[in-house]
Amino acid sequence: SSVPDDCRRPRRISRLLRFAEPKRRAKFRKAAPMKSAAILAVVALALAPSPAVGSLKRRRDTPEEMKLDMEYRQQDSFGNTELTPACEKVQCGEYSCPAPFELKMDNTCCGYCWAPDHQVAADRHRVVEYNATGLAVEQCEDAPSTCKGPGVNAVRCFRPSCRAGDVPQCGGGACCPKCMAG
Repeated sequence: SSVPDDCRRPRRISRLLRFAEPKRRAKFRKAAPMKSAAILAVVALALAPSPAVGSLKRRRDTPEEMKLDMEYRQQDSFGNTELTPACEKVQCGEYSCPAPFELKMDNTCCGYCWAPDHQVAADRHRVVEYNATGLAVEQCEDAPSTCKGPGVNAVRCFRPSCRAGDVPQCGGGACCPKCMAG
């Protein structure tokens, strides 16, 4: 037959057509494939998974999750905020600001000491050439290879300021001399 299998009429309709009047027979022949196709479409839509249907399912929380939700919720059941202010649990120690500094408390938890630039000079540090002060010294002779560094990343050593009786010495795999009892 030239009709594909999925479009053939069910046997029950064929039996009905044998006993029906000729006019109704023609009507059934045209409508039967349409009805079965419509039924198949409705069934396919009903069985297909839908994101809307998935969102209607109720989420099952464990008791631990429910406890965390209650502990960290933003609002109570009346819409009032449950959030605590940021600084509520911060405990500030005692502090004092030496002159010309003064204590400022602008939107900070504990405040800070502040003075205008014209009263306290700002550090305007300038980079100088290597060893311009004469305080840089060579690395120890037995320094490990990690002190040499790749390229410009070598360790820089400075002359240590030792207390009375101590002298700068290398030892123990150090990169730079350190103060040791002489």
